[in-house]
Amino acid sequence: MYRCTDCGMEFEFAEIFFETHGLSTPPYERIKRCPHCHSAKFLESESLHCNFCGAKLTKEGKYCSERCRKAGEIYYAEQEKRRAIFIGSPVAAAVREVEEYNKKHGTKYSYGQYFMLKDSGGL
Repeated sequence: MYRCTDCGMEFEFAEIFFETHGLSTPPYERIKRCPHCHSAKFLESESLHCNFCGAKLTKEGKYCSERCRKAGEIYYAEQEKRRAIFIGSPVAAAVREVEEYNKKHGTKYSYGQYFMLKDSGGL
C-alpha cells in the first residue's frame, strides 16, 4: 500500500509512466507515480491488516498469528504454482505471440485476426 505525500491519497498500485525525453525508441525512463495527482512523491505505508485473513494487526508484521503466516505461505506458494502453469500454457504463449507482433509492427490485430492471417500466409 502506498500513501502520496502531496495529495494524501492511499493506493495499492502506483501508476507506471514512461518518460521518453524526446527519444523515438526505447530505452525510456520508467517512473512510478500517484494515480490520483500524478506526483512521484509517495511512500510505502505499513500494512495495518493481516496479509492472509485481513484481521487488524495489533503489532508490527504481515500476519496476525503463526497460523495465518503458515496458511498464507502455503496459499501464496499454490498461487505461484498456478501462475507458472498458466504462463507455460499454449494459450498464454499465443497471447504473448500476438502482443509481441502487434507491438513490433504497430498493429492492433485480435487473436483471431492474427492467427487467420498467419495460417493463410498473410503475415
